[in-house]
Amino acid sequence: EDPRNFSVMTQKFEGDADGNLVAIHTVEVEWVDRAPKAIPGTEKRTEADLVLLAMGFLGPEDPVAEQLGVERDARSNYKADHEIYTTNVDGVFAAGDSRRGQSLIVWAINEGRGAAREVDTYLMGDTVLP
Repeated sequence: EDPRNFSVMTQKFEGDADGNLVAIHTVEVEWVDRAPKAIPGTEKRTEADLVLLAMGFLGPEDPVAEQLGVERDARSNYKADHEIYTTNVDGVFAAGDSRRGQSLIVWAINEGRGAAREVDTYLMGDTVLP
């Protein structure tokens, strides 16, 4: 078994003149610092007429954190303490998948309610939210 930490990533879909799928182009990638890096020479074209997409969660989008200056944790999630939800930026809160990473919807609902309570306290000085 190959000891490298790699997987295959789709580069593009190829269609015919009528817009029908005819092939998929892929490349092997290594994961470096939670980001895929193409391995030169591993490009491949595979004929196909149907593709099913399975997409994983790689963390919250970078532009929001970069534009606001929100700190990230070691897994690239927005850094905010559980049940407090405040980030390092005054008035910016994080909850759910963006704070804890991919998880169950019940956790996102719970954290959304908790974050709403903390935002209410931040804005009003107190809250009546449970």
